[in-house]
Amino acid sequence: MAEPSRLAEDPQLLLLHAAGLGRTSWDAVVERIPGFARTLAIDLPGHGGVPGLAYDRDVVPRLAEYVAERIAALGLRRPHVVGHSLGGVIALELARRVPVAAVTALCSIGFRAVSHASMCVVRTHAMLRMTAAVGPRTRGRLLSRGVVRKIVMGSVSARPADLRADVAAADVTSMITSDLSALSRYAGLYSFRADATDTTPVNLVWADQDRVVPLRDALRARRVLPRAQHFVIPGSGHFVVRDDPHGTAAVIHACHAQVLRDRQAENRRGALGNVNPQRGN
Repeated sequence: MAEPSRLAEDPQLLLLHAAGLGRTSWDAVVERIPGFARTLAIDLPGHGGVPGLAYDRDVVPRLAEYVAERIAALGLRRPHVVGHSLGGVIALELARRVPVAAVTALCSIGFRAVSHASMCVVRTHAMLRMTAAVGPRTRGRLLSRGVVRKIVMGSVSARPADLRADVAAADVTSMITSDLSALSRYAGLYSFRADATDTTPVNLVWADQDRVVPLRDALRARRVLPRAQHFVIPGSGHFVVRDDPHGTAAVIHACHAQVLRDRQAENRRGALGNVNPQRGN
């Protein structure tokens, strides 16, 4: 899933998905991002055939270590890391471990009102257990009905009946077959703590209909990360990449364009610093 860059020195865009989804959850977003951004999405442990981890209270830092190793293996250099939900807080943790151009976190956990989120997670897991009891074909037929999509996906999507049936079926299957349950149990206990010395640019993106990560989490996020920029995508639920891929792409594009401007300004300052004027005779 890579696109050619217009500028040879563009930082790469590394995409980290939400718990229960996978790298393909970014497809509809990526195809709407203008072609100057080179993009790479990876599957996190416990998803897409990647072996899971030993899950415990340190699961988020451990996942950040995994991504840091993948960055080294892939030869990426100072990528702009974009994460969704669990992927968002992994991106924030990652910035403590490796140089990144910026972090853009969509509906990130780690700042959450735990009791509120827990109810949504419990409801979603109950629906997944019900759908897991039937085979993939039957599941697909059931999810072809808008009312069933509303029941199963209503906690994570603001417009579940509008989701494409095949996309909803793929997401539900991904959630059933992934390590979502273990990840939710332990990642839900994690609370992000910022390092006052960190100067990495951070963009926090919220969805105003999110029932898993409500907008009030932005209040704590502002205290923890006072220099972060905040954006709100209207009319979307927690699965913002599904509810509004166009709006999600537009926000990522705006954040990435700022990364490019900062990189170009940095290069100009470096070039000026290397000038060694000679006096005339």
